[in-house]
Amino acid sequence: MAVIAGAQTKITGKLTCAKPSVSETGGDGAQMIMFQRANCTWATPFTIDGSKPGRTLNASIADMTASMGRDHGYSTSVMDNGDSTFVRYEGTMSMKKDGSGTYKGTWKYVRGTGKLRGISGSGTYKGAGAADGTSWADISGHYSLGKGKAKKTM
Repeated sequence: MAVIAGAQTKITGKLTCAKPSVSETGGDGAQMIMFQRANCTWATPFTIDGSKPGRTLNASIADMTASMGRDHGYSTSVMDNGDSTFVRYEGTMSMKKDGSGTYKGTWKYVRGTGKLRGISGSGTYKGAGAADGTSWADISGHYSLGKGKAKKTM
């Protein structure tokens, strides 16, 4: 039986993050690998099925060569109704000597809990980090809860 796709809904928001805890592997200054974990909040939250995201945890790995790098990680948001979403993201970044920088990339929902089970969607992010380690990102994209999916029958 064919699957009927759920409607896609556009979302936008602004995420702000505290200074992350960072573990660096050695390096000669030209290359560095960082493991980062940051607590974040939604300065401008979006709404999914009547719920807004609250506390969010980002965990990522960044590989920097000189001032340019790539990162990938996961972001877990707890919604105000107690459900959670799990997002995978990856992108590029550029850093200045003072530790400030910019970054951009793509994200994709990998799963949700409760009413958000079966969520799918993707989008982009673009943001900046300050020399003190705090950061922000503008998020845009779309999601579908798949409420229109039909069960496979034989």
